[in-house]
Amino acid sequence: MLVQALEDIWAISPDPRRDRLTVGFVTHLVSLATGVSAAEISAPKRVSHAAVRARQLAIYLTHITFHWPLHRVAFAFGRDRTTCGHACRKIEDLRENAAFDRRLAELEACLRQAPAYVEEMPQ
Repeated sequence: MLVQALEDIWAISPDPRRDRLTVGFVTHLVSLATGVSAAEISAPKRVSHAAVRARQLAIYLTHITFHWPLHRVAFAFGRDRTTCGHACRKIEDLRENAAFDRRLAELEACLRQAPAYVEEMPQ
């Protein structure tokens, strides 16, 4: 049973720990942009409407910027795949607002500027 669970995890992501770090990075970026604390965004239950919207934004940015499939995003956020799909649809609908779309494009650009994984750091 444990072996099957581990195989399922590795099928979702090549490195689940790295995915969680990436999600933490995105969550903190969204926290800075929205003023909603990272703890509220990551909370397992609904804290406030602002936290729900910020979480949806983080999920959307992770999916779009890193080209992760929804099941990988869901696993990294500790959510259900359908929840992540709903979040992406909600944010996509909000992109019709030009000001929101510009702000979202800025956040995407910020994430794309993040340094790539370095195998070996210089001493």
